[in-house]
Amino acid sequence: MAGLAVVHLARKQNGIAPFERFIASWQSHSPGVSHDLVILFKGFHGECPEHNALLADIPHRRLFISDRGLDLNAYFDAARQLDHSRFCFLNSYSRILADGWLEKMNRWGEASDVGLVGATGSCQSIAGGYTREERHLKSLPPATQFLRRIGRALRDRRPNANAQRAFRVVLRMAGVWRPARDFPPFPNPHVRTNAFMASRDTLRRVRLGPLRMKLSAYKFESGKDSLTNQVRRLGLRVLVVGRDGMGYEPERWHQSNTFWQSREENLLVADNQTEHYLESDAATRAELAQYAWGDNARPD
Repeated sequence: MAGLAVVHLARKQNGIAPFERFIASWQSHSPGVSHDLVILFKGFHGECPEHNALLADIPHRRLFISDRGLDLNAYFDAARQLDHSRFCFLNSYSRILADGWLEKMNRWGEASDVGLVGATGSCQSIAGGYTREERHLKSLPPATQFLRRIGRALRDRRPNANAQRAFRVVLRMAGVWRPARDFPPFPNPHVRTNAFMASRDTLRRVRLGPLRMKLSAYKFESGKDSLTNQVRRLGLRVLVVGRDGMGYEPERWHQSNTFWQSREENLLVADNQTEHYLESDAATRAELAQYAWGDNARPD
């Protein structure tokens, strides 16, 4: 059985720009440990000349899958097809930030008592109601609440953010979206699945369940039966690893300065969410830090 595989998801729908950024970061930062690079082409049918040009001088293996399902489906499909003992999965928007990034994650990931390692984690709960801002908001008259939420939505510059909010309103009205039922209250520590590492044995013991829409992915990442919670129920540790090489236990994730905290100066692998935080104004950064860490937030 082969050793470590880095599996990067290249989705046709995202265009070439995210892949260009990933490859540039890959070439700029030494991983620090032997591994196989696997490019998971999602939604392609063999035609990817722009990707071919970027990969011309990079040893790698390719897997092609349909664009049906979500990123997590693709990761678990890849793990079933590949003959490796351990996997590091990177999503389409991943961007490596430091030399030795893979060795630092692998150093902890290969420990017998560690089941899951991530570049970032959060204590956020989709069930909500845990930040000072939310508590204050709920004390206001309904009309004021509505206006405040509209203002918050207009400040959110993430792609499709408002469309996702509208979709969740529809699901809530249909009885499908019930956060208090499906998600633990804050604090809800979970490894984010933009960049994470786990062994083949651990992945085989995790129940993925059907992932037919984004709600299912939210549940698998941060719900009551999340990847993190399932791994912890196996009696294994779950860690966030920073640029400093330290493995942070969940109760210390807010001190790692990797996600929506300080200036994320200890982050190993960036993504669109970490970049959204850094590019936001001070008020938005404070709000995001509160979502992730509650009273432990330190946005500056």
